Amino acid sequence: MNRAVNRGKSATSTNEAFMHKSPQTTRTLRSLLAFFLLLGMAFPQPAPAEENADLLKIKPQIAVILPLSGPFADLGQNLKLGFERGFAQDRELKPEARQFTTDFFDSEGNPETARALIEMLHSSGETLIAAGTPLHTTAWTASQACEKSGLPYLIVGADQDNLINEKNVFSFRLTPTRAAKETMLAQFIDAQIPPIQSLAIIYDESSCSIHQARRLRKLCASKNIDLALWEVYRDNDSNFYDLLNLIKERQPQMLFLATSSAHGDKLWQQGERLQLLPAITIAMSGTSLPGSNNPAAANPPVAPEPQLLHLTTWHLPTEQLTTGHLSTGLPAADQEKLPLPENDIQAQGFAAAELILAALNETLNRSLGLTSTEIIKTLESHPVTTVYGQVIFSGPGRGHQNSQPWFLCRTDETGTDQIVFPRAPDSGEATPEGEKKRSPAEAQ
Repeated sequence: MNRAVNRGKSATSTNEAFMHKSPQTTRTLRSLLAFFLLLGMAFPQPAPAEENADLLKIKPQIAVILPLSGPFADLGQNLKLGFERGFAQDRELKPEARQFTTDFFDSEGNPETARALIEMLHSSGETLIAAGTPLHTTAWTASQACEKSGLPYLIVGADQDNLINEKNVFSFRLTPTRAAKETMLAQFIDAQIPPIQSLAIIYDESSCSIHQARRLRKLCASKNIDLALWEVYRDNDSNFYDLLNLIKERQPQMLFLATSSAHGDKLWQQGERLQLLPAITIAMSGTSLPGSNNPAAANPPVAPEPQLLHLTTWHLPTEQLTTGHLSTGLPAADQEKLPLPENDIQAQGFAAAELILAALNETLNRSLGLTSTEIIKTLESHPVTTVYGQVIFSGPGRGHQNSQPWFLCRTDETGTDQIVFPRAPDSGEATPEGEKKRSPAEAQ
């Protein structure tokens, strides 16, 4: 595919050169160009699908498309590990479901590569369902190709609001949306007593962080909350201590750390030690995949610091992000042998693998053919409990968007995530509707 792009650029450059050459030189260049064009017709270059045809020798029934090389390789490889661990889990599956072939394909973070892969997978006639890819433009392009070809497709990671709507027939999305995240944060703010009147936003220089900080600023304005601090985190000691001094001076009631996990943890550690941070400090990083195609945001997340509030959809209290252990009811020795997800990114791949196998198995249980139509019916009607919570795609006005909510959690000293907000009504804690409000001290 890259060769096709380069050929186009070369041809453009040659045509521009005609404008600056003598008539004789121009005729010579035209003759040479015509010769090479004829040569290309005699020995045609392979089409993008032909260049990658060797990837489809296996003709997998389950295909996962991820950025496994290029600037987003760390992200793609981390998500791939989650998929592999999810597919490796021992489940009660029909024998036929245990025989499904699975393969991973490299999109290189390029939307057109993802489109070509979807077209090849569809043309193979063997692929039952595809999944991927966490980058927004690539996810949208792959989704549109699947809608056109009629191949069921599960979006994993990309949280842009407009990727899924009621017009989607073949595309589904596991990951909650940005809008759902902001709705939960707005409800959390409303649940505080005394009311939040000032907050601070610290962000780093990545495009993902800047975009996220701008959305938080809009949320702040919609609540008529004073923005006491809006500052960029630059990775140097001078800027680091300047930020801490500004926090001390302006004393916001709430602080959003819209930075990388490493930056946010560093600020938290030092600010907590000096008792400079507000009671409600929320880390926005390490909870979802990049909000934009930004290599700086593609590194695997660092486990949140103990007691630091952070956003996640990985919500079961028995799950431990730092050790990767789950409460499975098995003896500890056996449990530690299970290949389990170690962070939120891997958890999304893990849950996607669980969902795909469960959907195919349920379709077989209903004695139906594994056609696109029947697989879609199963995804729409059959809730699946995964490591990421219960996945449900049905519901009015939802399209094929999973209803999984966002949560505010803190990681305790054992590495276990504990939900802070929202809680079920019978827990005595605040609910999404703010049925019982809490003070900042209670939130901590």
